[in-house]
Amino acid sequence: MADISFGSTVGMLKDAMSGASASHGVIANNVANVNTPNFRRSDVSFKEALAATEATEGDPNELALTTTSDRHIPVGGPQPPEPFAITTSIDDSTQMRVDGSNVDVDQEMAKLSLNSAYGQTMEQLLQTQYMRLRAAIQEHF
Repeated sequence: MADISFGSTVGMLKDAMSGASASHGVIANNVANVNTPNFRRSDVSFKEALAATEATEGDPNELALTTTSDRHIPVGGPQPPEPFAITTSIDDSTQMRVDGSNVDVDQEMAKLSLNSAYGQTMEQLLQTQYMRLRAAIQEHF
């Protein structure tokens, strides 16, 4: 969801960090249940929804009026995008072990490492945005 005071960048970074956090929890749950018989690994998909939200963002300088009914005539710019959604799915496609579990610890740890790097990158980008805002405020006053 875009933040009107900072433009869409901060809102997108916030959504990306929320997705990375949810993904981290799901991956940790998969690793914790590696020895649970018949456990099915879960996966979080948020990057597609994040890209779709970014693609529907219009001109940040143009504010659209929100309609409360499909019968209302939209005025102004493009309508706000649908709320950012994080979806969790269960992987039933594979069975790795005899006990029915499909969790591969090495694969999950690699995903955890990539997800941590992604989350840290988003955090650094968000810090940069706030430092720019702080510099603009201090320069102005």
